[in-house]
Amino acid sequence: MWEDPRYFWVVQCKNHWFHLRKNLFFRHRIPLGETDAVTPRPAIDQRFKARCDECGKEYLYKPSEVVRFEQDPPESFTPHPLFRDEETGA
Repeated sequence: MWEDPRYFWVVQCKNHWFHLRKNLFFRHRIPLGETDAVTPRPAIDQRFKARCDECGKEYLYKPSEVVRFEQDPPESFTPHPLFRDEETGA
């Protein structure tokens, strides 16, 4: 069966030691907002904080650390404030 892929803007959690215990070869991705396969990254001009949904730690991220990633939506997902306008089309 064909399924439409879902894309999210994500950053990788910087709390490596916490996530390393679960999987040595996987870095946990923090979803920031839903997107599609072609939309360019939102214009973010400064560092921003993002809290990990798994370990609970909050870190500063540079705009260049935001990447598009194909994944299933998290069970309880709230978009990051910087990425909320994009979903509404505003």
